[in-house]
Amino acid sequence: MLSTSRILAALLTGLGIALIVGGLLAPRFLIGDGRMPLDLEHTTWTMVDPAGEYEGETQPVTRQLHMEVQNPSNSEIASIRVGETLLAGESENDFDNLVSAGTWTFSMDRRTGMPTGPLKLSNVMVLPETEVGQTGNWLKLPANAERTTYQVFDSTLRGTAPANFAGEDEIEGRTVYRYTQDIEPTNLALRYADMRNTKTQVDSEGNQTRSFLYYAAQRELIVDQVSGLVVGVNEKVDTYYGDAQGARVEDVVRYDARMPQEQTASMVSQLDGVFSQRQSQAVTTTVIVVGAILTLIGLVGALRPGRGYPGSANSVSGRVPTRRPS
Repeated sequence: MLSTSRILAALLTGLGIALIVGGLLAPRFLIGDGRMPLDLEHTTWTMVDPAGEYEGETQPVTRQLHMEVQNPSNSEIASIRVGETLLAGESENDFDNLVSAGTWTFSMDRRTGMPTGPLKLSNVMVLPETEVGQTGNWLKLPANAERTTYQVFDSTLRGTAPANFAGEDEIEGRTVYRYTQDIEPTNLALRYADMRNTKTQVDSEGNQTRSFLYYAAQRELIVDQVSGLVVGVNEKVDTYYGDAQGARVEDVVRYDARMPQEQTASMVSQLDGVFSQRQSQAVTTTVIVVGAILTLIGLVGALRPGRGYPGSANSVSGRVPTRRPS
């Protein structure tokens, strides 16, 4: 019958070998380079201003983005669909509050966050589907985000604007970076064709003048540093019609919307399994080293000669006594 010490040694050896194997296999299962996971559960960004303005009246304004990962997607590329809505009003029926809606589809590099081709926009106001070639990072910056400036896509601008590093924080135990994006009033009619980008104004005397849709925004992006995923958005937006010189003629939508902290925390917490390459290497190395130490201790204990029965003559020599014939 095996002694307790030998049983314990065997258990340590088995545990050590299991840790070594686990450490060697870990890179296959851990996301160790910050690439975006394909199975994210929380992928909705909701920005709310309870006292926004729409067409000159104070009312709640909500902008929402919802991202889905679709097929085909693989280890390098993800197929992305982003639904975007802007609501204003207090009706229980969202359709009555709908100001605009659209759906964006594109393929994205899971590490860099950059689209691998043009973005395609579909909505009921613009038919057929529109392609946007001026692309940049949108809802994901490069993995291992840096303290620098990125060109970040703006769906209303249909182009990019610089987002500058503004600070570092910690949410749910993970490091997040803050970036700020400032878009000066821009005449959208000069950027792309859309039936909403121009409007004919008629004064009290019946004179007609042409006005243009202007867009301005100040935005704060909260980004998980390791994955580059945008986990929070706060934005101040002003959309209005103005003359060719930019003078305001008619207000459209104005809001200063914040994303709830609880929603940001949920987006961050789902990234617990996403590590940087350095973090992943540190974890696997530690597991392998601990496994090797436990294996060595177990082997030493298992192979060490037994001591026999205490007080017997063979307790030192280890020989088995034999019976001599009488």
